[in-house]
Amino acid sequence: MASLRKREYKSGKVTWVIDYYKGKKHLMKTIGSCDKRTAEKILHKFVADQSKSEVGIIELKESTLSTLKDEYLKYSGSTKAVRSVEREELVLKTFLKYIGDITISDISISDIQNYRNYRLRSISPETINLEFRHLKAIFNWAIERNYLSHSVFITVKPVRVPESELPKFLEVEEINKVREKFNADPFKWIVEFYLLTGARLKEALVLSWNNIDEKREVITIPSTGTKAKKHRRISYAQDTQLKKLLKEIPRREDNLLFGPAKGDQWSSGWVSRKISKMLSQIGLSWASCHTFRHTYISHLVMNGVPLTTVKEIVGHSSFTTTLRYAHLSTSHKDQMASRRSY
Repeated sequence: MASLRKREYKSGKVTWVIDYYKGKKHLMKTIGSCDKRTAEKILHKFVADQSKSEVGIIELKESTLSTLKDEYLKYSGSTKAVRSVEREELVLKTFLKYIGDITISDISISDIQNYRNYRLRSISPETINLEFRHLKAIFNWAIERNYLSHSVFITVKPVRVPESELPKFLEVEEINKVREKFNADPFKWIVEFYLLTGARLKEALVLSWNNIDEKREVITIPSTGTKAKKHRRISYAQDTQLKKLLKEIPRREDNLLFGPAKGDQWSSGWVSRKISKMLSQIGLSWASCHTFRHTYISHLVMNGVPLTTVKEIVGHSSFTTTLRYAHLSTSHKDQMASRRSY
């Protein structure tokens, strides 16, 4: 026998719940916010459907927002990078503070819209879109685990923002200036490695000689150092420059490819600041260590490497990211635009 129960919150919000039994097991299905007459109609339909074994409401595990937060972060912590987990934790904490610790099935579309308006008072449209991408993914995760039947985020469109500036990259003349600047510096080998592989800052710093398969001529960046937490493999079988570089890199006692002369390990923050400072000294104050990655990807595309191949080479998890990075220099586009068959 199914019955209707009203649930009231301190905020004054009211939702309705259907209590019913499956055998001796007590189950509940949340209807959400509506008036009593509507709730009674839903109850009657539920009872009718149940009698025909055609219940359209999914049996859900009831959860509060704080419980969802804890459960999701357990999952996220074991599958994602530390920085991503920290960002998701902050997003959930901020959302929980505004919405309150209510049952997640009671969160309405108007709650989401009000929250977005609230956040837009203090953060940029770009940041709110990033936050909502995280929240949408989290609530989709909740659907997959039967905490929800649908997501209230599905109808919320991103805030429109002006197109952001495309990532800048180094032209050949600028690359030569960089090589000349670092030629007599201890950073010479790691900078050249960034230019020749498009590796991210931390990817190079975790590499040891154990990651170099000299027989197969493959470098494996371990998943612990990659953004997507997946191994990235770089073949240098036909890359004479990278082969030469690997022969020139001094061998260290700790077996790491890169680091200070005394054998300690460089921190990523220190390496980033050091490289940015030296780039500024040669008139490239806009550039950073990550510019080497932009440069690598851009020059691959300008030399005709298919975008799908670029995605695999550089380890992008999304093709959309490759499209964003795969911008072309003005001079290159001018040359391509003039290639007509008439």
